[in-house]
Amino acid sequence: MLAEALDSHVGERGADDLGLAAEEATVLGTIFPALAFGSAGGADKRQRAGGRPLLRALRLLLARIGEDTPLVLALDDLHWADAASIDFVCHLLHRGPEGRVLLLCASRAAQTEPRLLTALEEAERHGLGRRLDLAPLSEAEAGELIGDELAPAVRESVFRESGGNPFYLERLAATAKRTSELPAGRAGDAATAIPPVVSTVIQQEIGALPDAARTLLQAAAVAGEPIEPDLAAEIAELPESDALAALDALVAEDLVRPLEEPRRFRFRHPIVRRAVYESAGAGWRLAAHARATAALAARGAPAMARAHHVERSAPVGDEQAIALLTAAAEEAASRAPDSAAEWFAAALRLIPERPDQLERRLRLMVQRAAALGVSGDVEGNREALRAYLRLAPRDSAPMRLDAVALAATLEDMLGHQDRARELLLDELAALPDQESREAAELKRVLAISCIPDADWRAVGRWARAALAADPADMVRVGALSALAMAELGLGHPGEADRAVSEAAALFDRLGEEEVAVRQGGIAGWLGTVELRLEHPGDALRHARRAVSLNQARGPLAVGLLAVEGVALSQMGRVAELAEVVESGVEAALVSRSSLLICWAMAGKCMLELLRGDLYAAVRAGERSVSLESATRSPLTQWARLVLAEALLEIGEPGRTRAQLENADGALDIAPFPPDEVRSHEVLARAELALGQPDRAAEHARRAVEIAEPLGLRLPVALSQRASALVALHTGDAEEAGRLAFASVEAAEGAGATIEAARSRIVAGRALAAAGERERAVRDLRQAYAELGACGAHHFQGHAERELGRLGHAAPAAGRRTADGGRIAGLTRREQEVVELVAAGRTNREIADELVLSVRTVDRHVSRIFEKLGVNSRAAAASQFERARSAAAP
Repeated sequence: MLAEALDSHVGERGADDLGLAAEEATVLGTIFPALAFGSAGGADKRQRAGGRPLLRALRLLLARIGEDTPLVLALDDLHWADAASIDFVCHLLHRGPEGRVLLLCASRAAQTEPRLLTALEEAERHGLGRRLDLAPLSEAEAGELIGDELAPAVRESVFRESGGNPFYLERLAATAKRTSELPAGRAGDAATAIPPVVSTVIQQEIGALPDAARTLLQAAAVAGEPIEPDLAAEIAELPESDALAALDALVAEDLVRPLEEPRRFRFRHPIVRRAVYESAGAGWRLAAHARATAALAARGAPAMARAHHVERSAPVGDEQAIALLTAAAEEAASRAPDSAAEWFAAALRLIPERPDQLERRLRLMVQRAAALGVSGDVEGNREALRAYLRLAPRDSAPMRLDAVALAATLEDMLGHQDRARELLLDELAALPDQESREAAELKRVLAISCIPDADWRAVGRWARAALAADPADMVRVGALSALAMAELGLGHPGEADRAVSEAAALFDRLGEEEVAVRQGGIAGWLGTVELRLEHPGDALRHARRAVSLNQARGPLAVGLLAVEGVALSQMGRVAELAEVVESGVEAALVSRSSLLICWAMAGKCMLELLRGDLYAAVRAGERSVSLESATRSPLTQWARLVLAEALLEIGEPGRTRAQLENADGALDIAPFPPDEVRSHEVLARAELALGQPDRAAEHARRAVEIAEPLGLRLPVALSQRASALVALHTGDAEEAGRLAFASVEAAEGAGATIEAARSRIVAGRALAAAGERERAVRDLRQAYAELGACGAHHFQGHAERELGRLGHAAPAAGRRTADGGRIAGLTRREQEVVELVAAGRTNREIADELVLSVRTVDRHVSRIFEKLGVNSRAAAASQFERARSAAAP
């Protein structure tokens, strides 16, 4: 759709006029021929390595066009769009267009992809867009549209048959005016969703045409829009002079309309094109698509442009068609994986189902599954792999082994652990050598499959079995990571640390090819257990290496980005966390997977909680939990944990309790000790807020009981902080201070900078309660500065409030870090807007002064509030003035 909408404009201006760098133009050249210079292969390589540079380049292109003149990009009938166009619209809705760009999309909600609806909801929540649900016209409105020339009974019939659809109204009314009655519709005349009577009206228009005009119109419907007369003429097998005369007749009857570009036309309405296409005989359409294929080939059109026609015309066994569809799919795999999967499937349908063709079919099935995986279609990928396994011979070939392992992993992701284990055990039983490397891989995946159920003994048993079978090096990394999870789950942190250290050392020694091939998410599990064992730096390094070497997208990308995000959060690097979370949300929103969106939104909840936009945090957390899969993996469990804390910080402790406890008041998370400790710490704070100190004390006691045997510093820090808060509530300030400082020390030892500073705030409160105000102020100021340096502005606000209670302002240096840093993070235009907000100007006055629309200023103000972590103009103005004062000489 983007190529169709912008190709002529881009071609007229060129890369230099649009201010595009060579690399940007090369990437864009993959869809805009006028910009194509350099090798397409190079562009593909950059795209795969860099994530989604094509989407970012398209967004930049719109901004560049909008710099010179306001741009309205209207995409109609988006429910019929190709998957790659949906990718871009999701990307743009998530990020928001830059500059003077307005995106208008029209789509039928019932036929719209869920990922697009999700992106629309997110855009509306963040003030980037507005959704208008178009109801059918009322009878009175219909009367205004069609006038009063018809008799009341006919007008009523027109309205009833149209269902209030304006297009149907116009066509039915036009027919009724000519004949004074409506034609009788016949069921089955029209394509889906076109009322039979409307289809009959269009069929009458087509039937009244001269033969040449009707044939040209049907050929144009086969070719697709925009209509190119010479291509349509070839498909219709008409001489040029006859085709141009026929075109005149079609324009005169308003069945097609000219576009601004010369020699290009479009149908009056997409429904007209559908009805015309259906009006042609099935046999004629087959031959027409074949002629379209030949005509495009003669023009040197790429495989992707011809694939649509080949798919609809080629017979089984057509080797040229199979080769073309395969080439188109391989060409599209990195840019439009959904289309690639469709074309791989089309090629499969053309290969005869004979024994001598089995290997070829299996190879295409694997390629299709890979494309579905890249697109984030978890369920489609799982079904494609299952289909492959039903046909593939039971042997130990690497391709089958990879398919079994990935299919089981996807079953796990979808919460079907029993199915995953059934598949793996069945495959394992068929292997002739139970101690082979192939068996080791299956046993490793079996170990991972037991993790969501928190069956730590089974995890350990299968992990040890995999290690005993002399696995390949990367499989050994995965088995050791699973073993470390099992030992940690059983409360043996020393053994867990030894296993993960061995895994990490081996991973670091492996070459790039060994890591990139058949790694199956192993790096993600390695990073996950490293986080649990308080090695966030190692987890971050390993996740980033896997992303760079595997050119990760889909489930793998979002999973690895989640590991990166938690590591950065633990290390107090919120600015970097924001970039990772943004990438994760972007990758998830263009996928078809609710599970991936769940993971990504959990990360966004964590980020916004730290930055201080509590409402955004709760919205993201609620979205995450609402999409939580049936699986109880550590990542989906984490979603409820971060939402619970966001709810507590926003002042809803009752809802916090509901996230983490079942109806009987028991902890409702998988029995994984580190998560249990954090849950009890959050619940202790919630119960204090609810005025239930006895229940808070019980949660604090349980946190200590679980944390102490673990021997890990972060769980100890959390449990001690919970106990300190309970002691402070009961008036034992001395004990509260002792526990809080012990929590600070433990958190610092774990490298958890933000948690250490949060515990230092509790210590400051305890010192103040004990009468040691000077020491309290010193520790609170230190916590304030540390949290500001991290970018954890919400918790920095806690320290600022405690200082205020003691009659002390936050230190100037800290204010410069917190407020000046946030103001400096605004764009140039946003800084201009916030300065005028601080001067007391209304949005209307700001719009007039900056020569912007009021809606644009509204959007800037919304983004400023989000970036500054505030929800009022006064708070934004206060931050601006403090930053300006701090920067003054």
